Amino acid sequence: MRIDRTPLAVSFITLSLATTGQVDVGTLPSAVWCAGNTFDVPFTATGTFDPGNSFIVELSDASGVFAPGIPIGSLAGDVSGIVTCSSWGAAAPGTGHLVRVRSTSPAFTSTASPSSLTLAAPNAGMDGSVTLCSNGPAFALITALGGSPQPGGIWSDPNATGALTGPVLQPALLSAGTYLFFYSVEESGCTDQATVTVTLDAAPNAGTNAVITVCSTDPPFNLYQELGGMPNVGGAWTAPIGIAMSGVFDPAVDPPGVYVYTVVGVPPCMNATSTLVITVAQAPNAGIDGSASYCLTDAPFVLLDQLGGSPSPGGTWTFNGVAHGAAFFPGTDVPGEYVYTLPGSSPCGNATSSVMVTLNSCIVTAPVNMGIQSVAE
Repeated sequence: MRIDRTPLAVSFITLSLATTGQVDVGTLPSAVWCAGNTFDVPFTATGTFDPGNSFIVELSDASGVFAPGIPIGSLAGDVSGIVTCSSWGAAAPGTGHLVRVRSTSPAFTSTASPSSLTLAAPNAGMDGSVTLCSNGPAFALITALGGSPQPGGIWSDPNATGALTGPVLQPALLSAGTYLFFYSVEESGCTDQATVTVTLDAAPNAGTNAVITVCSTDPPFNLYQELGGMPNVGGAWTAPIGIAMSGVFDPAVDPPGVYVYTVVGVPPCMNATSTLVITVAQAPNAGIDGSASYCLTDAPFVLLDQLGGSPSPGGTWTFNGVAHGAAFFPGTDVPGEYVYTLPGSSPCGNATSSVMVTLNSCIVTAPVNMGIQSVAE
């Protein structure tokens, strides 16, 4: 008996079973997605999905075309759920965007959402800061913001300073300090806000200009006290020839002219200056007190010549408060103090000096007759 040992051929048949399933986009929670916010996309998954499957949310362009879709969020799983999207990625802001959801294993893609989505990105710019001077010009706050803020937003003054008119700040209406101002831009119900921090420095105060006249015999004085307004202390003075000086003026030696007071400002504040114009009036010169003595038989003499120094002529003489002439007549006038007065023009007062006249005990010597007679021979 013969046994056939030829191997039997075994055929393996692979059966491919069609997997059925479906992904549908749910109702969007809002018709507007504000930049910077998250956006939830609900979906329904029907059928069986493989382990490791992910549901990916895609966004169309503003024309509703997925060419291709822009992925904006995903969720790993195999059942219905909600995908929380944190950013719309490369999509451009605007209206007309549609949303769809697709699975990765097996690959199904939903139809687009029945309603369109508006991507709103109002831009108030980036927070900024600026330092201004209290005497500076009006300032447009939007120039202090960073980035590219949209114009046409609304400015607010949370401290109610009263210095903000629309988008313009008036530094002169603020006291030195730090202030916050908010800029808000609204678009499609979305709002973006940026803050400008303003530091206001007090401008230096050199006071107000003044003009004075002093007398050449006045004592030295502090120039600062002659300025108008309320100047800051600690400034510097320059003389008419432009050199620094102490700020103390001595009418006897310092020249008249324009003296400048400068208070240094801290940037952005500029230096402040004021001027003091000084005129020096020359005081009258009545000379130096003198004295004179006389004999009754002396000739008259001029009282002015008895004074010391270099008295100016043109004054008046008095004796015991009564007007007197410019000459003294021995035998007629009496000894005593004779006062010389020169009138001064404001701010200089009158100048006086005196001559003390005394009578000498003079001995009058008469001719002596020796009684010698000639003898006629």
